[in-house]
Amino acid sequence: METDVTLYQFRITLTELAPGQAAHVPYDIYEKLFPPGEPDQDARARAYEFAKANGCKIDNRTAQREVLFVKPN
Repeated sequence: METDVTLYQFRITLTELAPGQAAHVPYDIYEKLFPPGEPDQDARARAYEFAKANGCKIDNRTAQREVLFVKPN
């Protein structure tokens, strides 16, 4: 994923996902989109609401240091 992506650009990415696809967001980019990033609860809440508003669910992969925004089937 592009390192200087905006929430507007990311919204477009999510709307273009087909069911079953996911957008992989490394923690460093997630931090820019939802400051201050992981593991902040407010950032998680904003990310959850953003995902929900764009038809996605979140899968936080701490071992891989990335957050997946998944469009359900």
